Amino acid sequence: MAIREHERRQRQREQSPSQAGQRARSVVPRTAGARDYVLTFAEWCELNSFSEPTGKRIIARGEGPPVLQLSLRRLGIRMSDNLAWQESRVRASA
Repeated sequence: MAIREHERRQRQREQSPSQAGQRARSVVPRTAGARDYVLTFAEWCELNSFSEPTGKRIIARGEGPPVLQLSLRRLGIRMSDNLAWQESRVRASA
């Protein structure tokens, strides 16, 4: 039984990179008020294609977008703040 569980988890890991982009695209609502949509921390990390520990390091260094404290243990990032943060990170071509 343990071998089957290991194989199942390995298949999931192999499928994850291609499916991550599909999940991230489904996170963003397609409505007029999408800029005011608040992403959970996990959604923000997934949308920007990095892990949660990396996202925590970015926020801790003060290099990320403004963060909303949704509750004692829950963070959120406004979609408009994420877009502004992404635009601020664009590098000019050499």
